[in-house]
Amino acid sequence: MLRNITKTSNIVAKLNPAKIKFPDKLKGTILEKWADYWKNLFIDYRQMLQDLRSDIQEQPKKAFIWATGLTTLYGLVRNNPSEADFKNNLKCISNDVILVSEECLNPKSIDHLRFIDRCYNEGVVHYRNFGIASVIYISEINDGCDIYKSQCQYLKPTFFSFPSRVIDVGLLGRWWNIYIKTTNYDVNM
Repeated sequence: MLRNITKTSNIVAKLNPAKIKFPDKLKGTILEKWADYWKNLFIDYRQMLQDLRSDIQEQPKKAFIWATGLTTLYGLVRNNPSEADFKNNLKCISNDVILVSEECLNPKSIDHLRFIDRCYNEGVVHYRNFGIASVIYISEINDGCDIYKSQCQYLKPTFFSFPSRVIDVGLLGRWWNIYIKTTNYDVNM
């Protein structure tokens, strides 16, 4: 990897935008200003690549840690599940549960699935995407409800009650709570 960076920066260093001449009839026009802008931008990025190469050569451990961190962050963002993934997963699990007889069903799994269905029917389920993770949580009342409890600031839930209202957390392409609670849906305990 270091060889590729060195080779690329050497190629970029050999390019010299100052050698490019502009025709006399276009001097002083907006085209010349536009070309100067891009020339200066190219010079800035060339200098940045040369500085990056020297920094990597001087501190390879730090460069490795940064590269690993950025790659991990990219992987988390790329595999962040959406609300559609949650609904699809819920439907698939519900379809699988229907095929199992009542005597074999795990009551905890069934109660959790029924609770999620009831919350969706009431319209209190909400989805938030935080970039690297997603959260599905419930509110106390529907957003369309216009009663006193929904408008009074003293009756609204506090920030500290939020963890108790979380239904599921999505990370690494999976909704973890529904996965953990419904893994053994067909084992009656």
